[in-house]
Amino acid sequence: MSDDVQEPSNPTKEREQRREQERPRQEKQNQSLRVQILVYRCMGIDLWSPTSSNDRQLLTFVTMAPLFLFMVPMFLAAREYITQVSLLSDTLGSTFASMLTLVKFLLFCYYRKQFVGLIYRIRGILDREISVWPDAQGIVDEENQSDQMLSLTYTRCFGLAGVFAAIKPFVAIVVSLIRGSVGESGIHLELPHNGVYPWDLQVVWWYVPTYLWNVMASYSAVTMALCVDTLLFFFTYNVCAIFKIAKHRMIHLPAVGGREELESLVQVLLLHQKGLQIADHIADQYRPLIFLQFFLSALQICFIGFQVADLFPKPQSLYFIAFVGSLLIALFIYSKCGENIKSASQDFGNGLYESAWTDFTPSTKRALLIAAMRAQRPCQMKGYFFEASMATFSTIVRSAMSYIMMLRSFNA
Repeated sequence: MSDDVQEPSNPTKEREQRREQERPRQEKQNQSLRVQILVYRCMGIDLWSPTSSNDRQLLTFVTMAPLFLFMVPMFLAAREYITQVSLLSDTLGSTFASMLTLVKFLLFCYYRKQFVGLIYRIRGILDREISVWPDAQGIVDEENQSDQMLSLTYTRCFGLAGVFAAIKPFVAIVVSLIRGSVGESGIHLELPHNGVYPWDLQVVWWYVPTYLWNVMASYSAVTMALCVDTLLFFFTYNVCAIFKIAKHRMIHLPAVGGREELESLVQVLLLHQKGLQIADHIADQYRPLIFLQFFLSALQICFIGFQVADLFPKPQSLYFIAFVGSLLIALFIYSKCGENIKSASQDFGNGLYESAWTDFTPSTKRALLIAAMRAQRPCQMKGYFFEASMATFSTIVRSAMSYIMMLRSFNA
């Protein structure tokens, strides 16, 4: 038999080869959501499913219930400490943080189908672009690496704040023992968060389960906040990848003339339009969350910042410093996400000018004029009446510092 005769094809073997070829790209795609998948699993939620059919609903209930129930003692504490600025600021800081977390997670549950559908839509667009223009893989990988690095840093900061909350009572006990300020009744037991309970917390049998309740509530708040916020990071960085791919394709658009040139331009403009539509959809879904994040975080920074100024340099201030740090990081990242989408959408206009537009046909140039006019209006993430940007972040921080000084004057 001649060596040129080919062996009959094996369909099973060919399928295995295709799977082996697709596996590296699938692994890269899976890495793009590693932190997000992990935090959602901690809540018992399957992020890939638009419904709760694959969820571990018992784990979700066990995680959420402590924080829901914890709102009662915190509200009672806020009412009791209404005339004591120091205790009231500590209580309101925790109360606002819990309220914000609950609202965030409940909104995700309500719009879950839309959020999951958006994940698949973005990944489908990027997969098609990579198949058409392989150089897009580098842009997508770079944006996903930035997303994972930011999400991991954010998770560590919030986890550190939760750890400080758990050890705060023991730090206070150790400091009391070192200073010899233990009263005749013995060590005064404290909790991570202020609250009013119908039992005596100085009795160990009541204190231990109440302390565990506080820790579970902190874990719930941290995990639910991470779920919604890290998903925002994925959306913003991948939408920025769509805009950057559109810009690079525009820059390298060949001036071949005729219908082929115009059709190539239309494909790039359609990709840019998809990015605009997804960015607007993300802004609509996150608008109430952005409003609550900035408004309540500003109040929290005021109250918790007052505690830092009042307790510093005592060891108890470490918890409040970590708390304020996590709030500032959350505000900064929300602002940075809004700034990234704004700059990436606007930067597409620079790609139009950097292209070989002088060599294009008149019909292509007329299409470029319309695209250039649209690129001058960037996408913005707004909280109804303000924009999530670095300018807004700096304004909130300056205003919060002024309110802290005012609270200190009231306490004096």
